[in-house]
Amino acid sequence: MANEFALISLADSLAARLTNAYPAALQVAHPCSFQSVGSGGLLADLGAEGAVLSVWPHRVTVNEQLRNLRPASLAVPGRRNRPLALDVHLLLSVWSGSAATELVVLAWVMRELHREPILDASALSGNGGWRADEVVQLVPAEMSVEDMMRLWEAITPSYRISVPFVARIVSIDLEEDEAAPVLARRFDYVKVE
Repeated sequence: MANEFALISLADSLAARLTNAYPAALQVAHPCSFQSVGSGGLLADLGAEGAVLSVWPHRVTVNEQLRNLRPASLAVPGRRNRPLALDVHLLLSVWSGSAATELVVLAWVMRELHREPILDASALSGNGGWRADEVVQLVPAEMSVEDMMRLWEAITPSYRISVPFVARIVSIDLEEDEAAPVLARRFDYVKVE
């Protein structure tokens, strides 16, 4: 299970994966960099050459399917608590002065995430504390026009073409791995006559 750095690790890992997968031919015709950003950094480094695709984790929710499971069904032996299962809502936005670049980059990103919608141990950065068998699935999300407009009205930059995704399931461990659990047993001795 991941640690408290899981959310930034997820956003950085997705940006790095897209950077590594962006074809050289497209990079020549439509240069683009891929960056994870926070709410206050949407306009950071946008003076870079070419376009920027921002990976913005704009909302985090507890996973609806796993929050109602009995604790014993998700618990790891020797642990008192089950992990915290989260859905991370991402907004991928293209920042460019060229309409052609915006649309080409966005179409490529959507195709790439449709082709390979999984972030596994090979793509997730180590600072998140991910287990080797842990995977995060990237699912296209629905966002109403009203919700999208309210989101863009609440922040400083003007609207940019965007696509919402949900990264699920990000499991954050609730306990530190400092030591193995202590097992205790009581024995009663009875004198047999």
